[in-house]
Amino acid sequence: MNSTFNHPADYKLESGETLPGFTLAYSAYGTLNREKNNVIWVCHALTADSDAESWWDGMIGKDKIFDPDKFFIVCANIIGSCYGSTGPLSVNPDTGKPFYHHFPFITVRDIVGTLDLLRLHLGIKEIHTAIGGSLGGQQALEWAIIQPDIIKRLIVVASNAVSSPWGIAFRESQRLAIAADPSWKENTPDAGKEGMKVARSIALLSYRNYQTYQSAQKEKTDEKTDGFNASSYQRYQGEKLAKRFNAHSYHLLTKTMDSHNIGRGRGGALKALAAVKASVLAIGINSDLLFPVSESKFIAQNANGGTYEEINSLYGHDGFLIETAKLNFIIKRFYQKIMKTPKIGLFGLGCVGQGFYELSRLQTPAATPGKIVVKDPIKRRNADVNLLSFDKDEVLNDDDTNLVVEVIDNSADAYHIVRTALSAGKNVVTANKKMVVENLPEFLELQEKKGASLLYEAGVCASIPILRTIDSYFSQEPISSIRGLCNGTSNYILTAIYNRGWDYTVALAEAQRLGFAESDPTLDVESYDALYKLIILTLHGFGVLLKPAEVFNYGISNIHSSDVKFAKGGDYKIRQVAQAYKTSEGRISLWVTPQFVSPSDPLYHVENEFNGITIEAEHSGTQFFSGRGAGSYPTGAAVLSDVHASLAGFKYRYEKYKSNAGLTPTDSTEIGVYLRAPNGKLFEQIPLRNGETHGSNFVTGTLTIAELKKLKPLLEKEKVFLASLPFKTDSKADAAANGESNRVKETATANV
Repeated sequence: MNSTFNHPADYKLESGETLPGFTLAYSAYGTLNREKNNVIWVCHALTADSDAESWWDGMIGKDKIFDPDKFFIVCANIIGSCYGSTGPLSVNPDTGKPFYHHFPFITVRDIVGTLDLLRLHLGIKEIHTAIGGSLGGQQALEWAIIQPDIIKRLIVVASNAVSSPWGIAFRESQRLAIAADPSWKENTPDAGKEGMKVARSIALLSYRNYQTYQSAQKEKTDEKTDGFNASSYQRYQGEKLAKRFNAHSYHLLTKTMDSHNIGRGRGGALKALAAVKASVLAIGINSDLLFPVSESKFIAQNANGGTYEEINSLYGHDGFLIETAKLNFIIKRFYQKIMKTPKIGLFGLGCVGQGFYELSRLQTPAATPGKIVVKDPIKRRNADVNLLSFDKDEVLNDDDTNLVVEVIDNSADAYHIVRTALSAGKNVVTANKKMVVENLPEFLELQEKKGASLLYEAGVCASIPILRTIDSYFSQEPISSIRGLCNGTSNYILTAIYNRGWDYTVALAEAQRLGFAESDPTLDVESYDALYKLIILTLHGFGVLLKPAEVFNYGISNIHSSDVKFAKGGDYKIRQVAQAYKTSEGRISLWVTPQFVSPSDPLYHVENEFNGITIEAEHSGTQFFSGRGAGSYPTGAAVLSDVHASLAGFKYRYEKYKSNAGLTPTDSTEIGVYLRAPNGKLFEQIPLRNGETHGSNFVTGTLTIAELKKLKPLLEKEKVFLASLPFKTDSKADAAANGESNRVKETATANV
């Protein structure tokens, strides 16, 4: 509905001047409810009109964040503009001629006063949400101060509390361009039109940024000397604006923006923000040059209970018009936060799902799933039957479900669930590291595109919050190495073999009985589970994204009592170790194998189903983390922790991945290895360097990662047990490692 509101009485302006009445053109969508409080008021930016559904179509419409079926949505063209509201081209009733240069100066407060008169005219008692970007955000913020009991929720996007000298300088440059146009002094509708084209070109430089132009306007040939894409783009945008706007309104409204200062006459901006009673969401855009994120943070930090969110965008200030999918997600989460109504859908009620469900009910009922999707309708479940569902779409297609927790075994089904949820802008928590690793490039893109988050801490080291530590604490510090025991199943088995003298099959059976191992333990015992976890750790720790086939891994299933005897002779334990480190050549070397560890190694003391991780950072040195790595409650607790982090707005930042300057993996690293084969003649086929034999079936020596990859099928076929020798990454430690390796060799003969 497009309408006009006429206010015939004089309207006194902040400057002391008077506007002899005014007209506002406005658009309205939806129906005002009986309580007259379902109102979304959209305040527009510098050159927009009242048809917000057109210029902000990603925000307004059926099934969008501002749905006319639920809300009464209003947007009014502001005074001073030229889309039906009173402005410089309007006729001054006192003279019978257009105002042109004689239109009185107006401030943001003056604009807000006219909007409030329209609100009264429409019979609106409360505004559910006032929202605006740029100049629109300035209006919405000012309005929330003037009418603190009317506006219940305030969303300010890429805006500020006080116009900055930087912004004023940009706008003054634009006005200088208009004033330089010889026609500007004329009292005509087209006065200053050519100058406004230049002004628009200047403005674009503040709306976008280097990366935007580099991405969209870069030349495809090296042969041009003139007629560049960027040049034609600037001219085109000036011409485009000149067809729909006029220099009088442009000059006037840029001055209006300069006047914006919520602290004027109120004792400063801090006191003004303290008067806001609305729930406040301030959204910054990381690449915005005109309204830096610090300005949005200032609003959020100083408004009572303010919330700050940041959009990662290529588009600079214009991101508030373009990144509507991310805005939808952020605003939906804001509403859910202030209304304290998270709605969680859980997929899977197996070992991990059951642990999460029980812990959520016991510790934080607000995080208890509203629906639990399971496959088998016959199987008895230890959960409220009213929560059970057998239709995944009941959760995935539910607009009110804002968080999906996926803890099922099947990777293909898990992928469909996670992809569908992220595509719908829902946050996701998963423990399926295999599915995450196999689809990371797509999931990274979906998170960026939809503004949703995917958390998978529980899938890496269960109860150890290692990813959040790396992603936040070490985001700006280079990491030298990550090394650890990432698989609780294997560690339990190896501990039982070493401490109790059990053979492999007995230890595996006990792990399965205790719920530490699946009925098919292949992923765990053949080190694929640890491999997937290492790939995730390498992404976050080094910024390198790898495929499983690029990393060497070898399992523990061929271990024998003679291998344990060999280790004990040198006071070593055997552990399944995943490790990645930065080489002296600036590349990444990584692998997963059983490994001899000494008492000086923190991993030596990690037993049973526990995990342990060491991080060596450039400045912080070595840090060690340990915690339970398997079981219903430890992993369920990690899922619950991810759920709380997600509800609080946490996202992985992937700082190292985004800033990776060409860091790549290498297979040329030489590893000291121990090999035991049922048939010692097999060693004739292995190109060991520095090789030494220890009886007919045991050898030690060195092989490169590339050689190990080629040998893997043969080693597995012949049921060879392989373990890497103690390993260090720095030069001093290399010498120590050589000493350790020699000690292994020296004790070998005595123990075989």
